[in-house]
Amino acid sequence: MLLPLYLVLKEAFGLRVPRRIYYFVLAVAVLTLLWILTLPAILPEDIREAYMNYFRIIRALTVIIVGVLALEVVASVITRRFRHLGREVYLIRNVILVIGYLVLGLMILAIFEVTGVTAVAGATVSGLIIGLGLQPILANLFAGLIILGTGFLRPGSEVKISGGLPLSTVSFPAYKMFSLDEFIPTLKGVIVEVGLLHTKILSDNGEIVKIPNNLAFSNSIVMEEKEEPKTVRVRYEFPVEYDPDMVLARLQEAISQELKDFRVYVEEQSDKNYYIVLVLATTPPNAKVRECRSRLLKQIIKVHRELIKQK
Repeated sequence: MLLPLYLVLKEAFGLRVPRRIYYFVLAVAVLTLLWILTLPAILPEDIREAYMNYFRIIRALTVIIVGVLALEVVASVITRRFRHLGREVYLIRNVILVIGYLVLGLMILAIFEVTGVTAVAGATVSGLIIGLGLQPILANLFAGLIILGTGFLRPGSEVKISGGLPLSTVSFPAYKMFSLDEFIPTLKGVIVEVGLLHTKILSDNGEIVKIPNNLAFSNSIVMEEKEEPKTVRVRYEFPVEYDPDMVLARLQEAISQELKDFRVYVEEQSDKNYYIVLVLATTPPNAKVRECRSRLLKQIIKVHRELIKQK
């Protein structure tokens, strides 16, 4: 019996079978022995009758172990067969696991003959005590179920998850503001997997960060959709000795080599010796805001250096 089970596991998980699967195989072997003891002539009849009084527990353990093993095999097969979907395969896998564990829980209740009325009556007191103790876990669990059900967070999406603080501008150093940048106490990266309790995010620093689902569900989330155009705003200071018309003309000529949709203005005078030039540009499709701002700032710096050389 164990050899066909090992072959199935080898086909599902590949050449290397995880260590926890060996524990499952050992548990199946123990359950097989417990089921054999129910046969007549194996045990004395009086011991067998006493043993059968607790056989409902053995059936429940059998359903749990076989059900969890079957769900793990199905999840691994889905991960391998639908690998071409990318990170979306983890969303499908987790949804199937949630449905499977719910069905498994109903089967265990049916074995112990627990009806809906009995479950509700028993959960009135015990649910209050357990719910208070497991409040953080349950909050993450239900948040994960809502995220998986609605699908508003999907693997592969680029997101910024903030701590509920407002969006503000960088105000330091106070005597210089070359470009208007954003300051958000946030985690920025790509969603790798949405689980039942945690969401894995690959940050811009290359680190895998696991955040609780309750944090991802209750705080502000900025979805970065690359296909949508965005407006980039860059501010730069020029000395008042430079003719503003000449500066604007040079900037128009230089930036037109990088972008098509942009506008250049003299926004304000920062002090007696400098005035601020504002560049508003629309990013091309599938372009990131930070990369576009960097390209604009490089062109402006090049124009400034050319003006210094000419002077």
